[in-house]
Amino acid sequence: MPSDLARLPPHIPYSRALQQRLFLLAQRLSRRARSPAAARRGLDQLHAQLLLNGFPRKRFLLAKLLSLAAATADLPRAESLFLLSSSPAPPTLANLLLRAAAASGAAPPALLALFSRLVARHGLRPNAFSFSTLLAALAAAGAGALPHARALHARAIAGGALASSGGYVMTSLVDAYAAARRLEDARKMFDEMPTRTAAAWNCMLAAYVRCGEVDAAMRFFVGMPWRDAVAWTTVIGGCANAGRAADAVELFYGMRKARVKDDAVTMVSLLTACADLGDLELGRWVHARVDWEGRERRTVLLDNALIHMYVKCGAVEDALQLFLEMPRRSTVSWTTMISGLAMHGRAEEALDLFHRMQERPDGATLLAVLWACSHAGRIDDGRQYFENMERVYGITPEIQHYGCMIDMLCWRKQLYEALNLVEKMPFQPNEGAWGAILSGCRREGNLELAAKVTDKLIELQPERAAGHLALLSNMYADVGQWDQARMVRERMAALRAEKPAGRSWVNPDQVSMVVA
Repeated sequence: MPSDLARLPPHIPYSRALQQRLFLLAQRLSRRARSPAAARRGLDQLHAQLLLNGFPRKRFLLAKLLSLAAATADLPRAESLFLLSSSPAPPTLANLLLRAAAASGAAPPALLALFSRLVARHGLRPNAFSFSTLLAALAAAGAGALPHARALHARAIAGGALASSGGYVMTSLVDAYAAARRLEDARKMFDEMPTRTAAAWNCMLAAYVRCGEVDAAMRFFVGMPWRDAVAWTTVIGGCANAGRAADAVELFYGMRKARVKDDAVTMVSLLTACADLGDLELGRWVHARVDWEGRERRTVLLDNALIHMYVKCGAVEDALQLFLEMPRRSTVSWTTMISGLAMHGRAEEALDLFHRMQERPDGATLLAVLWACSHAGRIDDGRQYFENMERVYGITPEIQHYGCMIDMLCWRKQLYEALNLVEKMPFQPNEGAWGAILSGCRREGNLELAAKVTDKLIELQPERAAGHLALLSNMYADVGQWDQARMVRERMAALRAEKPAGRSWVNPDQVSMVVA
């Protein structure tokens, strides 16, 4: 970037050639910047040149630099550039400022305050792009942004944007209401559309999926006038993520039969289904298909899905080979491989891989590491990682980390240390934590502690009281304390509790369930 600026023509205020040169440099920066930090440095220099050469009111230059600021989520820079423009504000510049605010992750109240300020002070007459930009940001914010989405909805009606946008703003409202789990409002908005584009149909389908209404999504999908790759991928992903893996695979076959071209997102959803079904053959077919179509289709997300599939299907060597061949890896890549090695009894390799990790670990990574320590019997290392989570890695332990640590202590016969950890947890202990201690009590024959823990579990899970009491009764019977065992059984009878049936999942060619 500095070398490009050094080759600028001599300073001639208001030179058309200089304006064109700055515009071309901004265009090149938007395409070739290697990182957001590099783009911001280049933007600093271009902004300075804009001011030094007397071009602060050249709209086409301001628009280009504002676009760069939006792309790099640099809201202070965007505001500084916007204030150079004349009043009333050109809609293009105001909309780019809104886009920068949305990209920067500004909270919904701040977004609406900026929007109101642009309207009141800078004379913005909001158009479809203004509303759609803000509504997309509110959809990303989730249910908490619902009041702001309703306020924008009312403003769009008052300004005539709903009628004049050709359904563009209404589609954005469908998405915003769905993100806030207001499916009825989303469907009402969809039904009120005078004309519906493919984007509107796909948005409504995604709304059903997002709200967990998979059956309704399937019915809606069947009734769609056209089904493109986005629609097929949405419903396949919805089934895969809802635990309906067999339906996801069947839909994929339907997509192929309809001769609709799939993409990398479709393959990720299909691999999720393969992992749940344990369908290694189909997973290998996906891998071969991706390799055949070329490296340009490969993404980190797709490679992560392949690793996850191989790990869940027991092919950990295939997962490791793919991991080592990845040109780029994310935190998810490392975490999936670490947990996969630990899951398959290769805990030492998992810990070694963590020590070589090149990305910043997150909570899921540390959970996998604790699990590996548990499998390897390295309780001292487990304690150290757990105690260092916040201080070294800046990660606050969650209930899953406590649960894993408690289970590790119980397997290493440290029942009272585990109990102390449960009692010191900063949140309400769940059945997993108490269940780990109860299992430890059974292995160690600690009946006194087992009785106390059983009472805690019954308080948390009264519907499963019979199972916990049956386990306690059997523990008494194992050591010949028949009177205590009988008393526990009488307690079961008084509660009229029945022991829940055990279940097993079998998948030779399709999913079946056996109830015992």
